[in-house]
Amino acid sequence: MAQEKVEVGNLSQLLIQHNILKRDFETNQDLYDGLLKRLKDATLTAGLRATNIHIVDDALVPTLPVRPRKTLNLAVGLLVGVILGVTLALVEEGLDTSIKNAEDAERLVPAPALAVVPADSSLKPPSSRSQRNGRKAARDQLVALAVSERPHSVLAESFRSLRTSILQSSTVSRPQVLLVTSTQPGEGKTSTAINLALALAQRGERVLLIDGDLRKPEISSTLGLTNTKGLSKVLAKACRLGEAIERPSLSPNLWALPAGKRPQNPAELLSAPNMEQLLQELRRHFDHLVIDSPPVLLVTDAAVLSKFVDGVLLVVESGVTSRNAVLRAYKTLETSGARILGTVVNKMDFGHDGYYGYIYKTYHHTYYQDGRPARAAAAHAPAGVSMGNSLPKS
Repeated sequence: MAQEKVEVGNLSQLLIQHNILKRDFETNQDLYDGLLKRLKDATLTAGLRATNIHIVDDALVPTLPVRPRKTLNLAVGLLVGVILGVTLALVEEGLDTSIKNAEDAERLVPAPALAVVPADSSLKPPSSRSQRNGRKAARDQLVALAVSERPHSVLAESFRSLRTSILQSSTVSRPQVLLVTSTQPGEGKTSTAINLALALAQRGERVLLIDGDLRKPEISSTLGLTNTKGLSKVLAKACRLGEAIERPSLSPNLWALPAGKRPQNPAELLSAPNMEQLLQELRRHFDHLVIDSPPVLLVTDAAVLSKFVDGVLLVVESGVTSRNAVLRAYKTLETSGARILGTVVNKMDFGHDGYYGYIYKTYHHTYYQDGRPARAAAAHAPAGVSMGNSLPKS
């Protein structure tokens, strides 16, 4: 029994040690499992972060920027600009219905273009408004007297060309009484009438310039006439014809009949038999009569006067006068029974037409060495000298 008790005591001691070791084993096992799990997690994470990309060769830094590509952008912009410019020019050309040159006028009106008058840009207006207005008035004065003030200019030569075309417009008889009109104001009919009268007077023929625009006369102010008596008083029989005619000092063969005071009924006064009788009387004293009349489309004065003359000149402004206006004016004159000699294309910019620009520049530099304006003694002085009661002898 004693021996068995000893053995049982030993067995209990071994059992206690067994339990202690078992707890240590279980603790170590749990710790091992946790470490193993964390190791697997770390291995998996490292595997996910790994890559199979390897640097084969280092990239070279470019010397020029990749963007913007200036050369390509400039080329594309230039091409687009040219296309848009051509398109806009074609659209503007299609929408522009004005008369550009003599060919346009001849295609529209069944009458020849007798002359092409260039736009005079030799005098440029200054910057200030007051000086610009004064310079514009001086330029208009020089243009209106171009044949006398600047005889060697291209502008004066165009009016002499107009004179030649008029004198050769008929093979039967030369037109003696000429009427100058336009479709609208500001197209240059008055300056055309004055220069035409001066060009005719330079041939040694007696020329009378008549201001038939009783509503807005300009000949008297341009030529420096007194205009105390004029056409309106002669037609109203308020004065005699010889008292109303004045003689400018621009040419010894030029006379002028101003419009006079504005009457209350200009159209009725011009359409009266006195006007026809007056022209018949003037035909016996002068070789040519040049009449400046109001625009056709505004008032009926030009249509009334067209019945008493030998030929009508229709002045159109290049780039301004519309085709419909020219066609309407021509039909109005034709309905009145007028003989339309042709059109005058005025204020044409030869810089926009290579053919005309080349022809006129070549002509001017070839035949005129000095294109400066001629000096005139009466450029700014009043040029009206009353004739009294005398008329040129027929």
